[in-house]
This record gives sequence, structure tokens and C-alpha cells, in this order.
Amino acid sequence: MANVLQIYNKDNILRRVPTNPSYIKPDGTINSYSFRKRKGENGISVNLERLSSYTKTTMGSSNFRVLKLNVGTIRNLINDGLDVIHDQIPNNEAHSLITGNVSKSKQKQLVKHSTEIFEEE
Repeated sequence: MANVLQIYNKDNILRRVPTNPSYIKPDGTINSYSFRKRKGENGISVNLERLSSYTKTTMGSSNFRVLKLNVGTIRNLINDGLDVIHDQIPNNEAHSLITGNVSKSKQKQLVKHSTEIFEEE
């Protein structure tokens, strides 16, 4: 495994969100459930934008949407113990984790400060 990269406040992360109804509100916006930590995971799985792209994050599938969020916003604005750490996994050097206690209110803040991005032309 490669050395863990430093992730800076200026960096952005990309969060893949399934297009199934439990993640999408009736008005088409993405709900806070999209930033829920899954059981058994050490954090919320994201990709470091500088090592990834929309296509890499969705793995070329139209079954996902992508949210972009600034690391400094997570650490300094939403804060309360949240961090972003690099966590490379096989076949994904950009894999990182949002760590800390992600409460429902913090999930809402993560979505509020995210921007949806779309496939590169």
C-alpha cells in the first residue's frame, strides 16, 4: 500500500450517491441520508478530487450522482471532530474517509455545503 497522502483544507472530496429513491428527495435534490456511515465502515467513503473524476467516482455508471465538498468546510465549518483522511483501497488510489461522529445534523450540513457536479464534457 502506498504512503498515506496529506489532504489539505483546499482539497475537495467527491461523494457518490445512488440514484435510488431513498437518497433523492421528491424535488430531485439529494437528501442527507447520502452522508450516512454504513455499519462496519471506519468513515464515510469519498474520493479525493485531485486523484479522481466524475467518471471514476461513478465508475461510469448512470446509477449515481456526485456531490463535491471542500475539505476545509468539513474540518472548520461543520467541524466538531470531523476530518478527511486518505484511505487508498485496491483499484482506487483516491479513496478517502470522512471520519468522526457524523450525526443527522452533520449529515444535513454536509449536504447543504455540497455542490452536485455533472459528467465532464
